[in-house]
Amino acid sequence: MQSLPLVSRTAQAIQETPRGDLAVMLTGGGARAAYQAGCIKGLARHFPHLQIQIITGVSAGAINAMFLAARRGSLAQKADELAEMWGELHCSNIWHFSLKSLIPFRSALASVFWRKKWSRPHGVVDTAPLTELLYRIYDGEPGKAIKGVKDNLEEGWLKAVALMTMNYSTGQSVRWFQGRDIEMWSGANRRSVAAELTVEHVMASSALPFLFPAIEIGREWHGDGGIRLASPLSPAVHLGATRIIAMSTGYQRTVEEANAPDVTGYPPAAQIMGQLMNAVFLDVIDEDVARLQRMNELLRNTPVQDRGGFKPIELLVLRPTIDPGKLAAEYEEHLPRDLKLLTRAMGAKETDSADFVSMLMFEPHYTRRLIEAGEADVASRLGEIRQFLGEPMPHAVGL
Repeated sequence: MQSLPLVSRTAQAIQETPRGDLAVMLTGGGARAAYQAGCIKGLARHFPHLQIQIITGVSAGAINAMFLAARRGSLAQKADELAEMWGELHCSNIWHFSLKSLIPFRSALASVFWRKKWSRPHGVVDTAPLTELLYRIYDGEPGKAIKGVKDNLEEGWLKAVALMTMNYSTGQSVRWFQGRDIEMWSGANRRSVAAELTVEHVMASSALPFLFPAIEIGREWHGDGGIRLASPLSPAVHLGATRIIAMSTGYQRTVEEANAPDVTGYPPAAQIMGQLMNAVFLDVIDEDVARLQRMNELLRNTPVQDRGGFKPIELLVLRPTIDPGKLAAEYEEHLPRDLKLLTRAMGAKETDSADFVSMLMFEPHYTRRLIEAGEADVASRLGEIRQFLGEPMPHAVGL
C-alpha cells in the first residue's frame, strides 16, 4: 500500500520562502483516532525536539488536539501519556449504553409529551463517562477554560489551537480558536470564533450525530465538526501554518481493493452506515489534499510577483497502511454485549469491512493495535519525514 506523496516539493519550497509555522491537523474517526496517538508517539521518538506551533482537530481528533495543546511537558511525555490513555480505553469510559434507549416507544412518547424532561432522548448513548474522562485528563471544570492551553500560549510553546463543530441550529461549520495574533475569517456556511476553549468544545466537536448527544455552547447546540467541514486543512492555513502534518484515520485502498465488494446481496445497515461515515468523516481529507496539490502546482508555475501573496503549503499526510475496518472485524467479539447485539442486528457480521464498528471499537485490543500501526508507519517513512521537517539525514556507519 503506497501512502500519499508529499503535496509540496520540500526542497523547492525552502528555496522560495523561509520555513514557517508547523501545524498538526487531526481528523476524526471515532476509536480510529488511536492511530493518531501512535503517529504522535512515533514522531516524538524519532524527532524529540519537534516543535508544533499550531494544532487543529475535529471530531475524535479534537480530543487528541486538545491533549497536545493543554498538557505540559515535552512532546515525548505528551505522546506517551496520550498513547497510554488510548491503550487503556474501554467503551464504558466513553458512554453508557442500553438497548432500552432504542425502543421506538420512547420517541413516540417524546412527540406526545414533549414538555416532559425525560421524554426525548438526545442520543443513543449517554456520554457522561467521556465528559468525566476529559475533565480529568485536561484538568478542566464545567464551563471553564482549560488552563493548560493558556499557559502553553503564554510560554510560547503554542501559537494557536482550533477545534471545529457543527451548529445544528444554523447549519454552519464553526471554527473555535484560541491563540496569539489571529485574524478572523468567515463565509456563508462557516464562521470563526475566538474563545477560551473548554471541555464542552471538545465534547461538541466529537459528538457523532444521532449516537452522541449534541452539546450546548452558549445558547446553541453543536455536534460533530466533521459534518460540514469541506476543507479540513483550511483552519491550519488561516492560523498561519506554512507546513502541515495531516493525520488521517482513513485507509487508502488500492484499485483492486476498491473494486472488490465487501458484501454480497443487499447491503445491511452496518455497511450503509460505514459508507456514510467514511464519506462524511474520512474521504473529505483526500479531496482537500488533492485541491492543495493542484494549488501548489499552480503557484509554482506562477512568478512570485504574480502570486498575490500566496505561497505553497508544505504537506505531509500520515494514514494507516492497514485497514482499520477489517482490523475491527477481528475484535468485534470484544464489544460490550448490548452494543455487539446492536451492531450484529445491523448486519455487521455480513460485511468484510466493519467500518461502522471500527468507529465504536473503544476497546484496548483494537486501540493498541492502531497505536502500534501508527508508530510503525512513522518508522517506515523516516527519510520522507526528515526531508519534510528539514532535518539532516543520519550519517551512514560502517560503509
